[in-house]
Amino acid sequence: LKHDQRLELFDRVICLASCRFKFEAREQMQVSVFGLAGASWDLAGGADLTVAEAKAQLEAVSGIPAREQQLYAGTEGMADERLVKDLLEANGASFVSLLRRDPDEALWLERLRAAQFPQDVFRKAPDSIKGNRNVILALVSQHGYSLKHASEELCADRDVVLAAVAQSGAALQHAAETLRADREVVLAAVGQHGKALAHAADELKGDREVVMAALASQAGALRYAAPALRADCRVALGAALKDAIALEYAADGPCADRDFMLQVVQRHGFALRYASEELKSDWQVVLTAVAQDGSAIKYAPENLRTDPEFARKAVHLNASALQYIDPQLKAEYRGALQYEAHMPNSCLPNLPGDAHVAMVCAN
Repeated sequence: LKHDQRLELFDRVICLASCRFKFEAREQMQVSVFGLAGASWDLAGGADLTVAEAKAQLEAVSGIPAREQQLYAGTEGMADERLVKDLLEANGASFVSLLRRDPDEALWLERLRAAQFPQDVFRKAPDSIKGNRNVILALVSQHGYSLKHASEELCADRDVVLAAVAQSGAALQHAAETLRADREVVLAAVGQHGKALAHAADELKGDREVVMAALASQAGALRYAAPALRADCRVALGAALKDAIALEYAADGPCADRDFMLQVVQRHGFALRYASEELKSDWQVVLTAVAQDGSAIKYAPENLRTDPEFARKAVHLNASALQYIDPQLKAEYRGALQYEAHMPNSCLPNLPGDAHVAMVCAN
């Protein structure tokens, strides 16, 4: 908070107290709390005193519920799990400021944080609470997609939207247009849920870093990338190696690129279905696919599947290809496989995948 903002906030609070900490021997702390009306309370604890423990003590002696207490070390809010001593030292502060939260707001924040399904609890909140920024911020931090319940003003609040998309990238759909064009917000969203790219501004759909972040999360996000990136072999490869089904959204260029398809089918044989017609007739591309997945041969053209020499090579690489070759060839190759199964292992090829395919193609 800036100085002016703090003064304004202090004017609105119900209670403001100054908590002064004195460090004594053996790292003991004494906390003196002074209220505006002149009341004072003494708290005590060791160096391991947490903020939550300090709040509990203050509640016991002051009657101010812990849920209504907002403690600050300097201008930094003090999280319950942190140590009081650490926060004071980090902020160069010698005292802690206490702001008393509105009781209704505090009650609903407590209910949301304790709920397994905070979105269901929120539906029962009164309108005055549904428009409360702190409540919405707590809600979307637990259930990001609940951003859809926020007011137009809060959907344009950068901190609220960042909290929402960090929890659920799909919440980007409900963010204000200006924030859907905010690179940091969109990167946070697609990193959590790749397909949130669908809701990003057009210029960010053409941003390579944004698109690659989306693909790292969900390969299917390629569908929402700008046309130029869907035609980019490096971008398409990033998606295809993760999930070859993403090639359904790639432009024609990558699927007609021989080197590209060889890399993909070596990892996902069935990706042969997305190759250009020319590459589906390329023996090395098809056999590389078959070596990884015997069923990939069904995507080869009929003239290859009925070619005795090609069928022999395919079955030699992967016996499961047998069920997809020409029926008239099955009996012959089934017998050959049964014969080979009884051969000593020393008589069978023992080569890496690429070398094995190259050897078969050469024979």
